[in-house]
Amino acid sequence: FVFYRFKNTRPYMGQLLVLSGICLVAIIFFILTFTLRVKKTDIYVTAATMPRVWIAALVPMAVLTLVSIFNGTTKADEPFGRWKLVSLVAVMVFSSVFLFEYIGYYLSSALFLVLMMVVMRERKWTRLVLVPTLWCVFTYFVFQKLLFMSLPTGKWIEALLG
Repeated sequence: FVFYRFKNTRPYMGQLLVLSGICLVAIIFFILTFTLRVKKTDIYVTAATMPRVWIAALVPMAVLTLVSIFNGTTKADEPFGRWKLVSLVAVMVFSSVFLFEYIGYYLSSALFLVLMMVVMRERKWTRLVLVPTLWCVFTYFVFQKLLFMSLPTGKWIEALLG
C-alpha cells in the first residue's frame, strides 16, 4: 500500500514488493538468530553466524537496488503474463527441497541449478556444468569445513554408498 500511493513507483511494484519482502524476512531472521542456542565452546562460529552473513549481504544489495529504482535508473517491471514460468519455477523449488531427503542437498541443488539455467535459456554447456559444480564446492567448504555442519546426504545416496 505504501508504494502504490505514489504514482511514480507503480511501474516498479513487483520489484519493490520483492525487495521489501527480502528486507522484511531478513529483519525477522536476524531477530530470530538471537534465540539460537550458543555453546560456551562456540567462540568464533555459532548457529547464528551463517544467517547473519547472508543478511549482511542481502540487505545492502536490496537497499542499493531500491535506491536505483527511486533514482529512476532501473527498468520498469515487465507486464504480467508469464504465469507458466513462475509456476514451473515454484514447482522446481519445492521439488528440490523435497528431494533433499532422498538424493541429498548437493545433488538436489545441482540438479535444480541445471534445470533452472535451462529454463532461463542458458545453453552453454560449460556454464551448465561449472555453476552447479562451483556452487556445491562452495557450500561444501562453507558448511562442512568452516561451520562443521553436515548437509543432508539423502537416503538413496546413503543406501548406495553404505
